Amino acid sequence: MCGIAGIILKQKSNFNLNEKIVLMSNALAHRGPDGEGFMLENNENSFLAFAHRRLAIIDLHKTGHQPMNKEHLWITFNGEIYNYIELREELKTLGHQFVSKSDTEVILVAYKEWGTNCVQKFNGMWAFCIYDIEKQICFASRDRFGVKPFYYINNKNLFAFASEQKAFVKSGLASAKIYHVALHDYLVNTLLERETTNFFEDISELFPGNNLMYDLRTHDIKISQYYHLREHNNLENDKLSEAQLIEKITSAFENAIKLRLRSDVEVGTCLSGGIDSSALAVSMANLTNSSVYCFTSVFRNEKMNEEFFADSVAKKISAKHFKTEPTFEGFMQEADTLIYSQDAPIWDTSTYAQFKVMELAKQNNIKVVLDGQGADEVFAGYHHHFTAKWNNLFSHGKMFEALKDIQASNKTIPNALKFYLTERLKQKHYFKQKEFSNFFTQDFIQSSTVQNPSVYFDDVNAQLMNDIYDTRLKTFLKCEDRCGMWHSVESRTPFSDDVELINLLFSFNGNKKIKNGVSKYFLREAVKDKLPTEVYTRYDKKGFETPMQQWVQKLRPQLLSDIKNAKFDFVDYKKLEKTNPKNAFHNKMLFKLFVLSRWEKNFRTLNH
Repeated sequence: MCGIAGIILKQKSNFNLNEKIVLMSNALAHRGPDGEGFMLENNENSFLAFAHRRLAIIDLHKTGHQPMNKEHLWITFNGEIYNYIELREELKTLGHQFVSKSDTEVILVAYKEWGTNCVQKFNGMWAFCIYDIEKQICFASRDRFGVKPFYYINNKNLFAFASEQKAFVKSGLASAKIYHVALHDYLVNTLLERETTNFFEDISELFPGNNLMYDLRTHDIKISQYYHLREHNNLENDKLSEAQLIEKITSAFENAIKLRLRSDVEVGTCLSGGIDSSALAVSMANLTNSSVYCFTSVFRNEKMNEEFFADSVAKKISAKHFKTEPTFEGFMQEADTLIYSQDAPIWDTSTYAQFKVMELAKQNNIKVVLDGQGADEVFAGYHHHFTAKWNNLFSHGKMFEALKDIQASNKTIPNALKFYLTERLKQKHYFKQKEFSNFFTQDFIQSSTVQNPSVYFDDVNAQLMNDIYDTRLKTFLKCEDRCGMWHSVESRTPFSDDVELINLLFSFNGNKKIKNGVSKYFLREAVKDKLPTEVYTRYDKKGFETPMQQWVQKLRPQLLSDIKNAKFDFVDYKKLEKTNPKNAFHNKMLFKLFVLSRWEKNFRTLNH
């Protein structure tokens, strides 16, 4: 796990390449405190530099140092290829030799053997760029769902890439100017980085499941998609019995954990007390037969506190259990650091809880943690997945089955029928749309599309893919990466990057993922015998939440003051004063404007 950066000059000039690549590397120092490396190339076709900041996880020796060279190839790589041992053995049978025990060298040899198709062989998370001297190309790739980041700029003078946007801003290669559509998306549609042009106007993002090819002779860029889940959404395993499906999923899940335990340093896990993190913790303990480091965020005396469930899991597996209790005062002290670490603004204080959990891991000298990000999006864990299932049943004329399932879901969703009817109504009428006029000018509201967040399909797997690609997971993974890497902690997310497990979960009717009103049915069954009963039978969902509404109410004077000082030309300040401090929607909007004001303060100063 590391930080990567690179610059390719399109024409020779007095541009100080050495200075700029060092500035980019310095901006990414938190991602890799264990080592720093550079590569510079100057020939008739290219003037090129790579940088790498290393967090040593696999092959801790000098042989794992990057940028790595093998014959005519150079690479700077961020991530982990978990099946690298199997791939190395396969490549050895094809006549290749290795000098290191690193997954980085496996990528280079795999590219040499299979070309750009090598990424189809990888199970893991990655963002890398390979410089092929013979072909005079740079080949970059990003993992299937975007666990690891890859941003780039491309203008008439240069092409550059980095793990985080701040590397471009701090090096002076890009400004902190906000892309107006992204600003509207953030404030109005609660979406981030929905387009390849992201929050920073001059910076683009290589989307998940995509490769980028840069021709050093012509300076042309070609982007191609090598993976999309829709191509693996089928009914291949739909005829299996429930018992057979559970057996298959259990095996795939355990293998995913086993692969992600490969490390030359100790691996811990985040433990919220929910089904996802609990499944990881008990499986890790079972596979390693040892005491697992577990890290939990608690909010004592609050409704969202899950400490009881986390304690139950920790006790059952005899874990080394550590806790952190994020506070309002702590948030205020660390708000600027948190916002800066994320690059793009946040919209919820739950990111702070995640931030503190990663800090806790670092304080206990744990460099690697497993986390449950993505489980809801592949196993069906949100309430709107129930809506998709009921839509499907009704659309196929299964009225009795749908009503029976709605009734059974009362244990998970209070008054499930009312919830369903309300959500269907919200899909047709965006009732909260008028609330935006309490905050913004009409010109700003109408400057881009206002999207109704209540979007429902009549197919569970289609709803899940919408979560993965269009609304939730990509943003969650961005926060996961930044929270972990700010504290030099590698976060491994088996639910978001194990290709075998994910493809399996989309090879049968998604309705089966919710049974008798219980979400994530197959995940529960896969670890049923390992979980404490009270965790297996809990049906609510919280995660690393915070008492956000209380915090925002306490923070209101500071919020309003900071927003006023920012002097946003799109904010209607007269109406802002009249917003209701007890209105959850109003509080969330104020919080986003507060974060934006702090974001501007943080990032605009980098340009000066």
